Amino acid sequence: MTNRTEKYQQLSDPFAPEMERTITKGGTSLVYIPVSEVINRLNKVLGVDKWSFQVIKCDRDPIDTDFVIAHVQIRWYYSDGIGYVERDGIGGQRIKRNKAGQIVDLGDEFKGAISDALKKAAQTLGVGLYLARSEDAIEIEAVMDAQSVPAPKEPAQADTSPKWAAFLSVSKKLSAEQKEELKRRWAEFSDGAATPTAATATEEEIEFLAAEALDIQLGNKVEE
Repeated sequence: MTNRTEKYQQLSDPFAPEMERTITKGGTSLVYIPVSEVINRLNKVLGVDKWSFQVIKCDRDPIDTDFVIAHVQIRWYYSDGIGYVERDGIGGQRIKRNKAGQIVDLGDEFKGAISDALKKAAQTLGVGLYLARSEDAIEIEAVMDAQSVPAPKEPAQADTSPKWAAFLSVSKKLSAEQKEELKRRWAEFSDGAATPTAATATEEEIEFLAAEALDIQLGNKVEE
């Protein structure tokens, strides 16, 4: 289990800025990672013989035939080919046409849709996930070095909670060592659960985090 956690952390590491690319869609600039870098990350972290992907389906959309839609499934073999994790991704590509209305290269569009679906599947394993996450989630993760964010049963709408604001205010002032202590206390409190965000934290979790962050800032330590 620990090895899988370490692998996930490595998969989730941000890419170097020179590997990132920018594309404009609908007037908005989006940062993305080329599929070659995604595959390279999977090869380096998991091993070339420890993962594979399968194109489940890749066809022109039946409703809007100017789109190609692909369904790709990734399989990560984490236990000598016996145990594995599967993740699915759906991707799409708009078909490009010349001025005469003729399709430029349908093969490229199919390849693009498959690449997009592969990246979406890899994202569920952490690869490039930081590019799609909210600033708030990244902020709290930077404080507590969490790997993922599950959905709690009863979110507390912490983004409007004074307690959450107090927690963030204190946690930002903690040193690296103090943040590690906060992370350790959270792991004990939550039995190893991933860190909540402002949008998912329960009232009980907010109260715990706020109290512990303040306790650590004041220099108190838990007896071993």
